[in-house]
Amino acid sequence: MASSQKTRLIISGISSLCMSTVLVTNTHIFKAQATSRPQVDNLVVNGNFAADPLVSPYDRTRTNPFISGWYNSVAKNVSSTTSLDNYTVDDAENYSLSVFIGPNYDDNGPTFTYISQKLKTIPGQKYELSYYLANTDDEASSNIFQTYVGGQLIDEKVNLPFQGFTKYTYYFVAKSRTTELKFASKQRSYWYNLDNVSVTPVNKFIKNEVSPPETEASLIPRAKLVFSTFDIPNSIATDAQAINDQGDIVGYFRDSTGDHGFSWNSGNFSTFDYPNALLTYANGINNQANVVGSYYQNTVYNTFLKIGDSFSNIDVPGLDPVFAQSFSNQSARDINNQGDVVGFFRDGSGTHGFLKKGNSYTSFDNPNTTYQYTIANGINDGGDIVGFFQSTKGYQAFLKQGDNFTNFDVPGAIFTHASSVNNQGNIVGFFYDGVANRGFLKQGNKFTVINVPGAYSTYVYGINNQGQIVGYFYDGTKRRGFIARPKW
Repeated sequence: MASSQKTRLIISGISSLCMSTVLVTNTHIFKAQATSRPQVDNLVVNGNFAADPLVSPYDRTRTNPFISGWYNSVAKNVSSTTSLDNYTVDDAENYSLSVFIGPNYDDNGPTFTYISQKLKTIPGQKYELSYYLANTDDEASSNIFQTYVGGQLIDEKVNLPFQGFTKYTYYFVAKSRTTELKFASKQRSYWYNLDNVSVTPVNKFIKNEVSPPETEASLIPRAKLVFSTFDIPNSIATDAQAINDQGDIVGYFRDSTGDHGFSWNSGNFSTFDYPNALLTYANGINNQANVVGSYYQNTVYNTFLKIGDSFSNIDVPGLDPVFAQSFSNQSARDINNQGDVVGFFRDGSGTHGFLKKGNSYTSFDNPNTTYQYTIANGINDGGDIVGFFQSTKGYQAFLKQGDNFTNFDVPGAIFTHASSVNNQGNIVGFFYDGVANRGFLKQGNKFTVINVPGAYSTYVYGINNQGQIVGYFYDGTKRRGFIARPKW
């Protein structure tokens, strides 16, 4: 599950609000309610969202979109995407409700939903705004989260990576007796959770601080690798996805016009788009430099095979485009040297892996999935397939050899995603340990951790037969590509 992004961490000098400092802290915690500050001076009504029951009073089959003290942009719709929720990755109970802000659509695609409240403020008074934000988007999907004070945009997070509840702190000076606080969200497939919103008067602004997560993941040893990082010129984000034995790397990048595919090798790069597509994502490459991926066009996602400069469509036959309205309905994820392609597609029964051999398509599901959710991400020349699936335990990784599935988790992980497998059977991917997303390398039964030095989060997507590993990382400002080579 695994797309490009930029988080704007510090904004200053917004004159109409006398904004002096924005985003002071960024620290992960397991439960949003666990370190809640005293609410004595909090101007926000129902900032911890605990005043209402989880269940809608109008439809007990749905969560509650009617939130005391707040104006909800779509509150009249009982199937609203903005509603009370308990974020289960944090093992939350009803006492730690948060606001679920999920995808909403019109004829043109995803649209913003928002939640807002008018605060009673004193003109000229300094205030501290803080909140906890979690994001479930661990795929390559568009997401935006905006923070407004007094009608002014003070922070915009674009394509925020998956994260547990993370604290953000801002400072402003009130300009009137009433100040509107507003949060706006747009997601294509996933959702945010907002909690512990607080606005309190302060005497002075605090120095900017940004706290990256812990550098080590439990007791798992670190992989012995040498890292190189790169960016596509003028990009907002660079996401490396795969590498072949010649060292050709493919992926996608974001600039001011959207998402595009790229090929990169030792500083030489080329970019490409599927003809007339709005968005293009390159996901896999083999030793013949054939590339597979997906593109977005006419409100649906399609799959492609690129050979040289020629593109062809390799969509899963018979797929109903209606399943693209809320999710990416299909994606080609990898191609081996025999030309076999793996990926996933969605239909009325759920999400399934697929294998394309020649013109023949075969679908499959992990036998242990309880939510009919199986993603195939990588394939080697022996036909071994890796990916992940959803079970009662969450997201777990798998290795498929023929009809046999071997499921596994990184020790201590909350979820594990397998991304790629080479001909030696070495598997890479990433996992979440409750603090940050980190990469892993699995060699037999041995796991090692992959962290780009200084990264807030690391996502690993590809490994070739020389053991070279690629992916992307978040450095506190943007997503950047990396290649890691074994340290002998």
